Amino acid sequence: MRRTTLAVIAAIAVLGLTACDPAATSPTAKSTAAPVPATTAGDPAPAGAAPAAAGDGDKLKDVEITNCQVDAVLHWPSAELKITNHSSKSSNYMIQIEFIDTAGTRIAQGVAATNGLAAGQSSVQKAQGAAEAKGQVSCRVIDVTRFAAP
Repeated sequence: MRRTTLAVIAAIAVLGLTACDPAATSPTAKSTAAPVPATTAGDPAPAGAAPAAAGDGDKLKDVEITNCQVDAVLHWPSAELKITNHSSKSSNYMIQIEFIDTAGTRIAQGVAATNGLAAGQSSVQKAQGAAEAKGQVSCRVIDVTRFAAP
């Protein structure tokens, strides 16, 4: 229970810092870990994932996994995402990513978000898992929430 609570707190802190940091949209520091294969947003959602609402299927095309790796120091998985607003209105996004080990077991989940993304605009964000990964991982988009920005 304590380990799960700490992992949730760490994930929220990472998300909060990333969302508040303007430099997060153009990262300059990279991990020394080699990138590993990633699945793309167009891959089918895993069993049990919530289906997209009618007319929202195109929102999955707004997210591309550009890098999936394990940090060399923390051994936590992360995914770099390119979010492109293909809708006609400024939108807010929340993307859920799962990190899967070579045996096919989900080892962590991460979240990335961006707000006020204008139509046609792109943003680079990072989803961070908060669990130790042993070996290579793959990354998969499991949900994209997109709604019009106020």
